[in-house]
Amino acid sequence: YLHVPFCRAKCRYCAFFSAPTGPAGPDAHSLSRYLSALLAEMDRQAQAFGRVCAPTLFFGGGTPSLLGAQALERILAGLRQRFDLAPDAEITLESNPDSATPELLRAARRLGVNRLSLGVQSLADADLQALGRVHDARQAREAFAAARACGFDNIGLDLIFGLPGQSVPGWLDVLRQAVDLGPEHLSCYGLTVEPG
Repeated sequence: YLHVPFCRAKCRYCAFFSAPTGPAGPDAHSLSRYLSALLAEMDRQAQAFGRVCAPTLFFGGGTPSLLGAQALERILAGLRQRFDLAPDAEITLESNPDSATPELLRAARRLGVNRLSLGVQSLADADLQALGRVHDARQAREAFAAARACGFDNIGLDLIFGLPGQSVPGWLDVLRQAVDLGPEHLSCYGLTVEPG
């Protein structure tokens, strides 16, 4: 698991560590500091455990798709220098619909990412607004279609239920819409309200 701390905006429900960057994503200085620290941590782990072989690699966050293709390439090269990835390793990239651009998706596939975890959270615009998400349902569908067009044949959708004011029929409608897209996996999480 590699944690990418950058997000365009902090979602109202999120208790994970993340640093809001604004619409442009991380600035060059923040990205450089993060990459240097990450590579140094890889060195420490490689010294402690040796050249281990990983069957999976998961870029989580935050919003790993905000890294951009060059940073993603640098991280994967750094990992491969220090560790082994199994030949059939599942390499997952979390992405939000607003940052799942065709350019990034094509680059991710070229670099060996073979699974996309798309943080849709809902396919109802009212739910997305209540959650403080920066995308709408149309953008979520477009991101899914773009991922398919870029060759992703393993896509998971993250969804949240139990939102204030959400009805059972409303949640079932979101689920039907998600299933109709044809993802390989759905991750459905009950809304958890954390202190603060």
